[in-house]
Amino acid sequence: MTPKANTTQGLTEFDATVLLIDDDAMIRLLATEALQDAGYKVVAAANAETGLELFESVRADLVLLDLVMPGMSGFEACAQIRKHRLGQHIPIIVMTGLDDRKSIVEAYEAGATDFLTKPILWDLLRYRVRYALRASRALQESVRSQELLAKSQRIANMGSWQWTREPDLLTCSEELFRIHGLPPVSGEADPAAMLAGVHEQDLPILKPLLGAAVRKGQAYSLDFRIVRPDGEIRYISEQTLVETGPDGQVTAVRGIQHDITQKTETADHIHRLAYSDPLTGLANRALFREMMEHWLAYSSRREMRLALVLINLDQFKLINETLGTAIGDEVLKIMSARLRSCVRAEDPKSVAMLSKESTLARLGADEYSVVLVDIKSADNALAVATRIIDQLSQPFVVNGHELIIGASIGIAITPDDGHEVNALLQNASTALHAAKEDGPRQVRLYSNSMSEAIRHRHTLESELRRALRQGELSVHYQAKVDVHTGSVLGAEALLRWQHPVRGMVSPGEFIPAAEESGLIVPMTDWVIETVCTQIARWSIDGIAPVPVSINLDGKTLRSDGLIDRIQAIVAQTGIEISMLEFEVTESMLMDDLEASAVVLNGLKTMGCRLAIDDFGTGYSSLTYLKRFPVDILKIDRSFIKDLPSDASDAALTTAIIAIGHSLGLELIAEGVETWEQVDFLSEHGCTQVQGYLFSRPIAADAFEELLRTGLTRPIPRPERNAASELVASCRT
Repeated sequence: MTPKANTTQGLTEFDATVLLIDDDAMIRLLATEALQDAGYKVVAAANAETGLELFESVRADLVLLDLVMPGMSGFEACAQIRKHRLGQHIPIIVMTGLDDRKSIVEAYEAGATDFLTKPILWDLLRYRVRYALRASRALQESVRSQELLAKSQRIANMGSWQWTREPDLLTCSEELFRIHGLPPVSGEADPAAMLAGVHEQDLPILKPLLGAAVRKGQAYSLDFRIVRPDGEIRYISEQTLVETGPDGQVTAVRGIQHDITQKTETADHIHRLAYSDPLTGLANRALFREMMEHWLAYSSRREMRLALVLINLDQFKLINETLGTAIGDEVLKIMSARLRSCVRAEDPKSVAMLSKESTLARLGADEYSVVLVDIKSADNALAVATRIIDQLSQPFVVNGHELIIGASIGIAITPDDGHEVNALLQNASTALHAAKEDGPRQVRLYSNSMSEAIRHRHTLESELRRALRQGELSVHYQAKVDVHTGSVLGAEALLRWQHPVRGMVSPGEFIPAAEESGLIVPMTDWVIETVCTQIARWSIDGIAPVPVSINLDGKTLRSDGLIDRIQAIVAQTGIEISMLEFEVTESMLMDDLEASAVVLNGLKTMGCRLAIDDFGTGYSSLTYLKRFPVDILKIDRSFIKDLPSDASDAALTTAIIAIGHSLGLELIAEGVETWEQVDFLSEHGCTQVQGYLFSRPIAADAFEELLRTGLTRPIPRPERNAASELVASCRT
């Protein structure tokens, strides 16, 4: 809805014409849209020369002027407008990203009446223009009617003052005294006493402007703070008008002060809600994108290199899930405070007056960004990244829990890694992903090879989708054997991919791609259906089926409707549910304890058997062995490989077997390849094995033949000089 206009002698403030001069096409577009939405007419120019030509013809009520432009600068243009017969009292609001005090004062000395810093909050631009026009017209009206001015001041919370050269006298309105928290009397005031109430940080800006108004006749507009006698801080918007005599000497300076405290506090609150992360107080993603546009433009104009540093906390999700979100929030606050301390004043940043806060942002639940401008080389960014990882990796205590949270970092640098926000974000994210793949607390600089790897991954995902549709996938089976009798007790189903061009693709290549893309869920459903169909076929062919175990990844385990899908497949194929076993890894269970427990208990209730795969390589917590309805422990091949010669592996394997026996669990050793390993396992109570010594993973028809004929039975303990022949005879 367009706001209703306030009228002053028939002219509405929304009828005003704004002359916009800025070389940035995007700024012109956004500013024009914002002002036109507020009801203003906007005439735009791409440079100062064109703007000056338009100034006289359009009869603008306000000029919105960029300071840094090619050709004539905004400083020169401002001075030229002030010299024009129509531009002596027109409000001129300058826009700049150079918000250092020297540039601001220089702009005012050139004749500016107000300033805005980039990036501009467009909702507030309209109000700034509105109040500039309102104050300008109120000031002109006050010259005509002091009585009307006094009334309007009370209504609008505005006060006026006047300084005259002859006599040297400062007089103030009653409302101005009220604004300053002084007794409401109208009359003479002490200039020093009035200035003494200006906030100490704003006084160095206000005093030079007052001096320029008195000596040079330069009017100004400024927002500043005052401190009342009771200590309350108020925000003031002041606009002045200068009067000169026939000789050009300043005879009087008049001013209006508008108490904008409520407006300022509301604007600050809106800004915090819109652009700040409520938990950490850092900039959020919306403000980050706006500031990145500014920083990129700034660094490009000055031919500087900019680095975007993306930071992701390691294992933060685990803290949320195991200790709760309340402790997780405290961790984020601590990490944010540490991040602030990591970015030092001497580090490269966007502009001199920007605080280090403006270079930090929280982009997601556990992801942050730091922007470094004017870096000399990648080593500068790496030094800051290393400092961040060192600081974030220090231990700390929250609610009695001692925690260590590391971080992974990806870095993209202009101009090689991109010139605009999306490209830099994408490439920094790619580098971050590569860092996380390398392990915790790693830093990676973006390189083109990373994009090649991503393109390869995308191609692989596309081909996997085709493989699933066109029947290129198959299930192979690896036997689980009783070492005493040689009986095949069961099998593990292993997914294989016969690519039409590349041939057999390694599971180590396509399984991670399937997990990352989410294809692993429909692929696992296909494996379950294929295995159940195969078990049913064995029964039809008169072959006694054996239980088959299927690996479940984290995405599939926590996918919606997993249990319902398994029940439907079992019902469709008509097999006994006891023929299905499901294997999960330790680390996958710990990703989400509550969700994992719900699904595993559901599978157990159905009648499925459950195995912990790769036992000993993850958390190896007796707590979760008690919590989850586990039937089988599979001892990881990494412990079996060097048995029995490696004392450490022997001790760990013995301990795992003892744990399994004490909890009444079955034990299966993976990766068995020698009779010495078989002897050690058998002597310590693990009689079920899986490995190349007895059978590689084989196709369904070959495994069916294995079930028909069996292995060499019984399997004798070989003589050492005949071991190789016996092994060969047992392999399929």
